[in-house]
Amino acid sequence: MVKNFNLDEKDKEILELLEKNPEKSQSEIAKAVGLSQPSVGARIKKLKDLEIIDHVYGINLKKVKFYLIKVDLKCTNPKEMLKKFSECPYFLNGFVVVGEKNLTLLFISEDLATLESILDKQIRLNPNVQSVEAGIVVRAEKDIVTPMKIKVEKGKVPCENGNCSSCDFWNLNLCLGCPITGYYRGKIW
Repeated sequence: MVKNFNLDEKDKEILELLEKNPEKSQSEIAKAVGLSQPSVGARIKKLKDLEIIDHVYGINLKKVKFYLIKVDLKCTNPKEMLKKFSECPYFLNGFVVVGEKNLTLLFISEDLATLESILDKQIRLNPNVQSVEAGIVVRAEKDIVTPMKIKVEKGKVPCENGNCSSCDFWNLNLCLGCPITGYYRGKIW
């Protein structure tokens, strides 16, 4: 749910300082914005309670050697596509969008071939998908920290195949395999 909120100048200063350094102490922030530490703490608590800000730990995509692919697609059921990838370790996020394409998906991997495999086998061949455009992100202008499913347990596989050993991409070493299947050949999961 989208919330309306009003920020005063002190809230904006606090947010700017936290954006630059999320580890900055409330005492340091208080000194920088000219408030007491308890006032800063109360303002941060208010912003968290309103769910305007959050503290996220994850991988900084600008600083690690991962490949990121942005997939824009037109599909008949965006909700179904998002559900399909919700447990995929390579899936970062999805956005329902307005326009010719109605869904944007972000995937990450330590190699491009695995991303190509996901695109070709799990997206392009899906009967729900009508058109696809994909692009490899070559550079991030700013730090982008995103949660990433590093610890995965073997179990129900999010893709249709579920068995990498019967997949041409995997057998031809064109895909690292899925960490959930036990066929994974990479180094991250």
